[in-house]
This record gives sequence, structure tokens and C-alpha cells, in this order.
Amino acid sequence: MKYENVRLTEAVRRIRMIFVVGVIAACVLYGGKIPAFAEDTQEQYDSSQSSYGQLLEQEGDTSGILQFGGQIIEDEASDSSEASLAAANSKKYESAIVGAVEKFSPRLNVKSWGLTTRNVANVVTTAMNAHPEVVYVARYSYLYDQTTGKVVYLKFSYKPNARTEKKQLDAAIAEVNKQINTKNMKPAEIVLAYHEFLTSTVAYDTSGAKEFDPTTGRDHMYDMYGVLVKRSSVCQGYAETMWYFLRKAGVPSGVATSQYVNHAWNVVNIGGKWYHVDATWDDPASDIPGRSMHDYFLVSFDTLNSKTKAASSDYYLGRYDTKVGNVWKGTYSNATDKRYEKGQFWNGVEKVIFYRKGYWYSIKQGSQSSYYQINKYSFSNGVNTTIFTGQDEWLDTDGTTLNKQYGTLFLAQEKLYFCTSRYVAWIDLEVNERKAWAIYDIRQKYVSGVNIYGMGYYGNDVVIWVSDTPSCTRKDAYYLGACMSHKWQAGEVTKQPTFTSQGSQKYKCSNCGYTKNVTLDKLKLATVTVKTKNTGKGISLTWNTDSKATGYKVYRRTGKGAYRLIKTVKGSSVRSMVDRSVVGGKTYTYRVSAYNSYTKGGSKAKSQYYIGCTTARAKNTSQGVRVSWKKTKGAAGYKIYKKTGSGRFKCVKVVKAKTTTYLDRRVKSGTKYTYFVKPYKGKTAGTYKKASVKYR
Repeated sequence: MKYENVRLTEAVRRIRMIFVVGVIAACVLYGGKIPAFAEDTQEQYDSSQSSYGQLLEQEGDTSGILQFGGQIIEDEASDSSEASLAAANSKKYESAIVGAVEKFSPRLNVKSWGLTTRNVANVVTTAMNAHPEVVYVARYSYLYDQTTGKVVYLKFSYKPNARTEKKQLDAAIAEVNKQINTKNMKPAEIVLAYHEFLTSTVAYDTSGAKEFDPTTGRDHMYDMYGVLVKRSSVCQGYAETMWYFLRKAGVPSGVATSQYVNHAWNVVNIGGKWYHVDATWDDPASDIPGRSMHDYFLVSFDTLNSKTKAASSDYYLGRYDTKVGNVWKGTYSNATDKRYEKGQFWNGVEKVIFYRKGYWYSIKQGSQSSYYQINKYSFSNGVNTTIFTGQDEWLDTDGTTLNKQYGTLFLAQEKLYFCTSRYVAWIDLEVNERKAWAIYDIRQKYVSGVNIYGMGYYGNDVVIWVSDTPSCTRKDAYYLGACMSHKWQAGEVTKQPTFTSQGSQKYKCSNCGYTKNVTLDKLKLATVTVKTKNTGKGISLTWNTDSKATGYKVYRRTGKGAYRLIKTVKGSSVRSMVDRSVVGGKTYTYRVSAYNSYTKGGSKAKSQYYIGCTTARAKNTSQGVRVSWKKTKGAAGYKIYKKTGSGRFKCVKVVKAKTTTYLDRRVKSGTKYTYFVKPYKGKTAGTYKKASVKYR
């Protein structure tokens, strides 16, 4: 078990007056008034701020910024109006501050924000803590008017390799998102997924506190870069990383800190109730591959506090001074619910739990100390199933039996590895999850005196640790050689599928040689999509074809009636027909299915409202050209189109369904005119026949 003895100790609000020879000289030149000066000649501080007096630079307070090793602190603004101002605009400030540092801007003009020396630290702290992925700021300071106390500029200094580190962290975050897909997970298993990730891949940094460096800032042992890139961190890094991913996954959560135990952890809200999660204290301080406790996972505050006090006499005060910040979604209230402390599949599990395809795999001691069992649990139905059992004993150096199981799991693709005291074996979860294959036997090298006590990540490697003690002081180590990402070669079809039987295809990984057989579905006919169109003779149907078909069956229904077969079309290449038995003003829905002697394919329906064909007639009159037509069934109106000579058709009139004539007065003698009348209803149109006349 590990506990932080790391505490950020830096003087708060140390005022640094910037005196240089040039400025002293300016005292004389300006009659004792010392103007603010710019960091460079490219961008001077706003010279128009005559209302401001002398600007002083003050080092920013980072004691509440988690990335700097800080802890959640109370709002220090003594003026309630100033505190309210900061709170009311926190999102605006957060966006502006984070936007500036993400662009590596050296300073940010905040004179319009109304910030003062009393609330500026709270504003910057809130913004930084809300974005634990911002790990490249070395320090910040601010310039303020000594007369009014108003803050005018925020200044930021960045770590020497800031841009590179940002890219590295972005890539590491993307890799975690690739490994952990929370899309179909329940909130509790989302929390479990990130808990297991942290306890299995991160080593607690025991190197001790580093002195604050004005150039490089705080060491990465406090932040997400330490967790995801260096794989080494203290509690702040664990807590920030957990909170970052939980927020992205939509789980209400926050960060909790206690000065009594000098520690940071998380709170999460599941089903409207708050719980504590301490991944750091569930991750043994002496990093043992595969070891992951669940004593501090989804527990009440009382349980958290009692376990803390019981862990060491140094923590007799417990965590009664707990402060919770960074709460995303909701307001934290005391965590009193204990439903997850008993009867859960993770209770008593001391090794990493792995997720695959809806199941969580764990190993724990059986009903007797000499037995172990591998289980799989489903959150969807709450069933914990034992898939493999075995008997094994861990022997002490004097030959006596240790009354405990120390077996460990590791999941790589479809292979679930597990270790006993002497063997490492694996189960193929795709083929047979109740059969194991041994791959290592340490007794080939060690006759007695040592056992396997650890298996899992150590840095970026997957290792097996051999030791003579459960505390796992490493005596020897093996690389597991697990393939973490298969690269499949082109599949070889070993059995062709037919319409009546399945086939199979064999794949081989070029990285590890693992082979898998994939079942090929029975052959199916293509799903046919039909297209419809109104014509003068009926509704035209066209569809896609399938060379494996004998023909096509065409089904139709009128309105909301039942489908009935209206035609069987023979020939795989036939792709169209016209349904002539339709009546204007009715809606018809069609399905076309491919068929052969074995099966029938699927179909997609298409509806068509039928409007027939309108035939126009054009006749010269003394008043112009009179266009006439007969009523067309299904039409709600008519659109009359006209073109002059060889010109383009234009709609000249829209009339209602009862109208059957139109007089065109805009005609000239000796000119040829062509007309057509398009019947329509809504966006559906019927067909038409044109009529031409030369006006005399």
C-alpha cells in the first residue's frame, strides 16, 4: 500500500518587482513613474490603458492546481462579489485560458474580465483543473495595477518540450480510447474499465517530491503525461486521468483530496448516488505486474475512512477533511450507499480484471486455499460463471504451503493467459474457454524455492515475475510474448459456403502465428431494391439483379392492404416491368424478391402514388391559343408549360383539378407554340403528351 508524502510547498502570491537598470533609469526620465514594459518589441502592452497605474508582476498561486501537485482548496476570495463574478464567468474564463495555453500563447489580455488579485488564482486553478490534459505549463504569473488591484494580463511559461509532450499525450489518449470502448457499458463497468487500466499499466512513482523548477515547472509525476506516457505517477495523476476519461464517457464524477493523508482520488455518481474510487491505493506501491486490489472501488465515505485509518497509525485522522472539486454533472453529496461493497464479482479479487465482448474475466481463490477459479461476469444479466478451475499450491522457501492463491490473468486478443505457481497457460476464448494450454514451466529451471507471483505490464512490456516471496521481490523474469495486436494475412477459404451449408475461412497472424477459423454464412441472394416511376401505361418498376437468382417475384399492395404476388419474372438478368393494372389516385407499394430453388432473397419496399397521363390539345382562337385536356385521375392540379419555337419550356400557369382549359393570350401570329399539361399532387407528378400549334 502506498501513501503520498508529496506536498506542494511554495509561497503563495510572492510579489516579484521587476527592476532592471533600464527601468531604474526610467524613474528619472519619467519623474519617478515606472511604466510597464513589454517582453519583446513585437507586441507592447496596451499603451492606451491610461486609467491603470504601475503594473506589477506577481507569481501565480498553483497550490490548488492538480497538475502541479496541488490539492482541492477553498475559494480564497474574501470579497464575495469578486468570488461571484469569478464563478459566474468561469466557463468563459476556462475557454479563454485553455485556448491560450493550447496555442502556447505567452500571455492573455484579461483587463475586461474584472479580475483582481483576490480571485485570479481561483479562476486559473478552475480552468487548469478542468483540463488535466494541459500538462505543459511550467508556471504562470499575472500583471496587475497596484492602485486598483485589477489584473490586466495573465502570463504563461511552458516546459522546454511542451509541443512534443502535447503530441505524445494526445497520441496516448487516442490509444486508450482505442483500447477501451465504453459505448455499450453500464456506468459501473465504465468506472471499472478505467480503474483496471490504471492499476494494471501505471506504476506508482516512489522517487519522491521534486523541487519546483521555474523553467520546467512541476515534474510529470503529478499529471496525465506521467500516467499515460511515462507510465509512472503519484495520486494526482491517477485521479486526474480517471476523471478525464469518466467525463468523456459521460459518468458524473469529481476529484477528492485530503491534506490529512496528503492524497487525491475520485468520486463518481452512479444511479444518483455518490461513491469513492481510489485507484492509487488499489495499486500496490511496490509495482507487482497484474496485482490490482478492489478495496477502494465504489465504496462509501465511511468505508473509505475506516479502511484509511486501519491501514496505518499515521492516518489516525482518516479523511475527514476531504474536499471535492472538479465535479462534472451534479453536486457532490456525502457518499453513504454501500451496495457495491458486498455481493459484487470484484469483491475480494486481488488481480486485474479484464473485459472482452461483454464479459469481465477474473481469477480468485476457490472454496479452499488450494483451489483457484477463473470466472466471467456479465453486467447485462448479473451472472458470474466459472469457466475454469484448478488446484495449485504456492510453497514457501522452507517447503511449507502458503494458504493463499496468487494466480494472475492477462488478456491479449482472444487469449486469456493465467499463471499458477509453476505454469503459465492460456485459454482460447474463441474456441474453447474450458480448455487450457501450458506454455511456460519454471520448474524446468527452478526445482523449488520460487513461484510465479506476478504477470502483466511492467512499463511497456508484458512480463512474468518469479520470486521467492509473495511481496514479489523479483528474482527472475520472462517476457510473456503476448500478441497485443493481430495482423491477419489474407484468409484462405477451406470450405466454400453454399445455399444449404456454411463454409469456413482460415486466417493467420503474421505477428505471432496464431490461426483462427471464421465461419462463412450460407450463400444468400441479394436484397432487391425497387424503384418506381409513373408512366402513361402504368407504374414502371426497375430493380437490381443477382446472377445467382432464377428469377424475381413481384409483390404489390394497395393502400394499407396485404401484399399479393402480381408477377413472377423468370431470368436472373431481367430487371424491369410495367404494372398496367393501376388506377389513378391510389398508392401502391411494391416489393421485389430474387429467388432460386434453395431460397428467396430480401427486399426493400417502395411506394408510388399513381397519376395517369394528361394529353394536351392546342387550338387557335381569335383571342389566342386555347389549351384543353381531360381530367386525370389522381391529380390535385395541373401545371401548364409552354415554349416558343425551339426555346425552353416554362411553367406559365398552375390550375386546380377542376380546370380543364387554359387560354394563352400572349401569342404572336406566325409563331409556333408547344404546350404540355403536367398533372400533379404534392411532389408526385404524372406523365403528359405535348401539343403544338402555329398561331394565325
